[in-house]
Amino acid sequence: MKKEPVVIDLLKEDDNEAILDLSHRCPQHGIISGYPDRSPHFNRIHKQLSDKSYHMVARKGKDLIGAFGAIFTNLHYQGQEYDSAYLPDFKVDPAFRSSTTAFRVVKETVSELRRMNTQMAIASFLKDNEYSLIFTRSRAGLPFAKYLGDISIFSVIPIFKKRIPKGFEIGHPTEDDIPELVELYNTYYARFKLAPRMTEKLLRFYLGEIDGMGLEQLWIARQDGRIKAALCAWDEDHYKRWYVTRMSGLMKFFSFTLKTLGIIMKMPAPLKEGHPLNHISLVLAAHDNSISGMKALLRSINNYYRGKRYTILQTHFNQDDPTIQARNGLPGFNITTEAYVFTEDPDLAKQIADEDGLVHFEWPMFI
Repeated sequence: MKKEPVVIDLLKEDDNEAILDLSHRCPQHGIISGYPDRSPHFNRIHKQLSDKSYHMVARKGKDLIGAFGAIFTNLHYQGQEYDSAYLPDFKVDPAFRSSTTAFRVVKETVSELRRMNTQMAIASFLKDNEYSLIFTRSRAGLPFAKYLGDISIFSVIPIFKKRIPKGFEIGHPTEDDIPELVELYNTYYARFKLAPRMTEKLLRFYLGEIDGMGLEQLWIARQDGRIKAALCAWDEDHYKRWYVTRMSGLMKFFSFTLKTLGIIMKMPAPLKEGHPLNHISLVLAAHDNSISGMKALLRSINNYYRGKRYTILQTHFNQDDPTIQARNGLPGFNITTEAYVFTEDPDLAKQIADEDGLVHFEWPMFI
């Protein structure tokens, strides 16, 4: 019987069930092991963010055995805007990880980026994950890659009520605040050597079109009448859930403790194997030189969600961004990813990597 060849091409509308199934076959392992579930429509959020977004897939018969995606965004470096892409969803069926499938999917993803004249691409991989990091070594026709730093994904566990720093008025913005918010975001982004830029149109799109975002989910800290910090508490469940397949012994004990204490006091929802991990993503973070304002927001959101159905509140910050100090005193656990820039111009990638300063990427990189 003739063996079916592996074919690499673009994801199609009728591939939805197959790529959902592939995601479920590719769990990530750690103290909490699980897989992302984007049912009922795998790439709905990607297409909302950019019509150009795509996924390259590997097919073997009717099955999908590999995938790699691209979400288009704007990134600014030295005053110039670059047509850029975040590269999410690198997946290969465990049965095919010793084959050439991963390399072929990555190579075709890169070919599509070149066809679309993409100037820059950003990918992040779990820290020290050698299986993924092999694609950052600029071999066999892959573009030049340079390491940009680590991203800290810290999951706050809202167990304790925390004291809010004084001097801030915590609340939600109104429509009239949008111009000031745009200014705040761009002030914050300008602190980084490589970062996106905010426009009123983009912010209104996020708050008006992305399910689970809105003015009522955006928290702000005012001081002397000015917005000093902003943070959006986004429930990703509209697009993606993280299903827990296995927990370490420590996490099982922790979950049992949450369940037991929850009988008599406010506790986060316990984790359950075979069930989704209820979480809030804390995104669109920005401040005007006010780490205290960000601390006030994180603690206010922690207190608000304490005892509700969410187990964790997930933050994303550059590991070396001083803003990370705003998390101090909040219990939780951390995952570190490595960020890389891919360009056709080795000099540009090297210049970005070698220049003093930090990089900042917004929530579409982590969806």
